Amino acid sequence: MKRIVIITGFEAFNRSLYQKAAQLAQQGCPGLEVLTFNDRDLLAQVGQVEQALAKADVFFASLIFDYEQVQWLRARVQTIPIRLVFESALELMSLTQLGQFVIGDKPKGMPKPIQMILSQFSSSREEDQLAGYLSFLKTGPKLLKFIPARKVQDLRQWLTIYGYWNAGGQENVAALCWAIAENYLGLSVQAIPPVQETPNKGLLHPDYEGYFATPRDYLRWYQQRQTRRKPVVALLLYRKHVISQQRYITQLIRAFEAAGLLPLPVFINGVEAHMIVRDWLTSQDEQSLVNAKVSQEAVPVEAIISTIGFPLVGGPAGSMEAGRRVAVAKQILSRKNVPYLIAAPLLIQDIHSWTRQGIGGLQSVVLYALPELDGAIDTVPLGGLVGDEIYLIPERVQRLTNRVKNWLKLRQKPKAERRIAIILYGFPPGYGATGTAALLNVPQSLLKVLQALEAEGYQVGKLPASGEDLIAQVKAADESIAKTDIDAKSVSIQALQGWLGYLLTQRIEKQWKSLRDTGIRTYGEQYYLGGIQLGNVWLGVQPPLGVAGDPMRLMFEKDLTPHPQYAAFYQWLEKEWRADAVVHFGMHGTVEWLPGSCLGNTSYSWPDILLGNLPKLYLYAANNPSESMLAKRRGYGVLISHNVPAYGRAGLYKALMTLRDL
Repeated sequence: MKRIVIITGFEAFNRSLYQKAAQLAQQGCPGLEVLTFNDRDLLAQVGQVEQALAKADVFFASLIFDYEQVQWLRARVQTIPIRLVFESALELMSLTQLGQFVIGDKPKGMPKPIQMILSQFSSSREEDQLAGYLSFLKTGPKLLKFIPARKVQDLRQWLTIYGYWNAGGQENVAALCWAIAENYLGLSVQAIPPVQETPNKGLLHPDYEGYFATPRDYLRWYQQRQTRRKPVVALLLYRKHVISQQRYITQLIRAFEAAGLLPLPVFINGVEAHMIVRDWLTSQDEQSLVNAKVSQEAVPVEAIISTIGFPLVGGPAGSMEAGRRVAVAKQILSRKNVPYLIAAPLLIQDIHSWTRQGIGGLQSVVLYALPELDGAIDTVPLGGLVGDEIYLIPERVQRLTNRVKNWLKLRQKPKAERRIAIILYGFPPGYGATGTAALLNVPQSLLKVLQALEAEGYQVGKLPASGEDLIAQVKAADESIAKTDIDAKSVSIQALQGWLGYLLTQRIEKQWKSLRDTGIRTYGEQYYLGGIQLGNVWLGVQPPLGVAGDPMRLMFEKDLTPHPQYAAFYQWLEKEWRADAVVHFGMHGTVEWLPGSCLGNTSYSWPDILLGNLPKLYLYAANNPSESMLAKRRGYGVLISHNVPAYGRAGLYKALMTLRDL
């Protein structure tokens, strides 16, 4: 009995598909045993995986990136005669061996005749080569059939096997096993069917049978059904999820339609995401460029949402060194100049662990760290695994669509009508620190920002002569106890209760014992907000945390809540003053430190509750990436980094000078 062991990453939801494929493969080849596992089994069933590998003749793996899992597998598979590893960590892919075709730790590359053939399947751009290899999968084996060298024939078989795997589906995976069994395990198979092909890229809609070849074909069909103009939002989807008919894709498309948006659902393997954005999508900004060279296939979009994560260039496989990859992504996305968001269900983490422990490990790298290097904003986890099924959380999907709509609304609204809230800090409270931030001259910077807004056409009212005068006005309004100010710049308890709803109000009341008696800017039935308004710009001071001792307890003690006036401040900005955008001015505020999921906001995370659907920009010192990531990830901040003041030699002072002279 010959044994093939298949281990897949990011595909726990396809467990049933691969088990059925294994059964089909075994029925068609009686001397073959096929065992299937996924990356979650490397934790939950590690003993069974180890036993399976111990007697394996073939090791097959895909999308395995976790460092510990890679090292564990390397130690156990190197003696297996046939090793096939696709789109995984280089340390694991280097073990690939099929007959005389070996990748090795120091790959020498393809033979020169093969390189010449491959060059015909991709453009001259370095970043497009991986996508060219995928095109080569369909015709490469036929071309290589006529090159007799044994190593080339092993490469041909490797391409054939990869072709089956890339095409996906139960029948193709079974055929993959038969190809290995007949050509390398000495087993006989009645007939190996050709690859059941599906397009490498295309578009789909649940109301249409089949796929669209280009976005223009899709929009032509869609607009025959819907004549009313809607903002077009591109959705980048995993092709394998489309092939395996994952239900969440239909749910996501329907949610965007229900939100009044026109989804453009494009499925790809993952490695060609940058080519889709570059060649199939365009924007008004790109079309207005002097040197614009827009593909005839491209359609205008107003936002791009990737459900794939990973880098835009290369996707899960990677294709270039990191610095070059990011530079290409920046060039492509800058030309489009539309919001680029990451929003996806978790594929290697279940909903239970996310909502209780936050997103961690490799899942955080895929959804946050790598896309952020390209400039992705507003990452929203949409759901995750429940058992071996992908489930979307409707409330999280609504958070995504609402945030997208508000970003689009901000752009569409005339500048003279845009309402901008600028939040300053006053920490520690009572020490004259209003309008300060680390490593930033807030008074002068704030005045310059307002002057720049005015020059762009924003309504900013009459600006004072100096930044210090401006801060003085904000401070006076923030500290006022005059009845006229309190009456004019307050929110009622009843309004807060209506905005938060019963459950959230109860959480605050349970923590603070009362909505009225906290002593924090509360006057009878009113929460005082302060602030001044200059035209369509509102300037206010972020409320104090109100937690004595160590205020950072708010982040780590999950049962804590912000105090009532703090909640009223942010709810008022969105729901009564109706800000189009919020700017947090300098390093740093506190809303991103509030209790909730440490990474991956949920409906119970206070930063998510209070910031809601508001587009948010955050001025932050460039020398503090660790804390700015919290502002970006938990606080939905689009970071605008500023340089820090030049450092000089401080010298000694007071008693230290005397001590030096002793």
